[in-house]
Amino acid sequence: MDFSARDRLLAERLELLYRSYGPETASSDPIGLVLPYADPEDIEVAGWIASAFAYGRVETIRANVSRLLEALGPRPARALDQIGDFSAFARERLGGFRHRFHGARDAAALLLAISHARAEAGSVRAYFEAERRPEEPDVAGLLSRVARKLLRIDFRPALGRKDLPEDAPTRFFFPDPASGSACKRWNLYLRWMVRRDRLDFGLWAGIPTDRLIVPTDTHIHLVARRLRLTRRKTADWTAAREITRRLSRFDARDPVRFDYALCRIGIFGICRSEASKSRCHDCLAQEACPVGRKRIARSKRSGLDSPEARLVLPPAASPRFDDSMGLS
Repeated sequence: MDFSARDRLLAERLELLYRSYGPETASSDPIGLVLPYADPEDIEVAGWIASAFAYGRVETIRANVSRLLEALGPRPARALDQIGDFSAFARERLGGFRHRFHGARDAAALLLAISHARAEAGSVRAYFEAERRPEEPDVAGLLSRVARKLLRIDFRPALGRKDLPEDAPTRFFFPDPASGSACKRWNLYLRWMVRRDRLDFGLWAGIPTDRLIVPTDTHIHLVARRLRLTRRKTADWTAAREITRRLSRFDARDPVRFDYALCRIGIFGICRSEASKSRCHDCLAQEACPVGRKRIARSKRSGLDSPEARLVLPPAASPRFDDSMGLS
């Protein structure tokens, strides 16, 4: 493939980012809560829980997901299979639980859904992989079918009613790309389960990495717009596809591998929605970013490029995971 000079520079910066952010920064991401597990079935269960609640501030996510995982114990898959009364589990083990607009009963409903998937297909992996269609270009159809199946299960064991009302908070756990949702948390979960490197687990070989879609939250959307990976103003499924398509020019087999590193730029407060507050000097992608290049050039002209003039914060200071509630 013939690359322009700008694309060659961007490719170089993407590779540098990918090599620079690894497991040592996992405390800034929900995946850090899943890394301690060794058994694939436990990783699947813990990963589904952690990704489902991956909205809000990272500190809050980690605290609340940790409470759910502690309630299940060191072998969450086995513990989940042994829950006979999900309503009682919510009352006795999750009393007072709250993550933004989700309470203990919503958490129990999610656990019920995961338990149902395991019981129906034999494993979470089998439940998802059964919905894959080789002819489909990406995972949109798979996610739509999974979401529709989950919304049809009987939720009475957790919620006391079979069907979920249209405004039920539990529905937030099962977004459908057919509605236009970016499905950030679904795509995050698939990235963890399908890809394999120092962070991602690579457990689901039945789903090719080149069918994955970048988990697009406010951080990824902002960074992608700055790097001209998308021009869409809304972080929806179309934007996620566009970002993935652009990244596939740099790695056709595994475009989503750049997701974690790109997201760190936002989570660590390096790239901010107000360009004047961005720490472009600290950004490894700065040379490939039109905004970053302009700000650095301006600071040099004004004499503000000296080390003494820079406000440099440690990369892990005040990590933010401020996902918009609209990005499901």
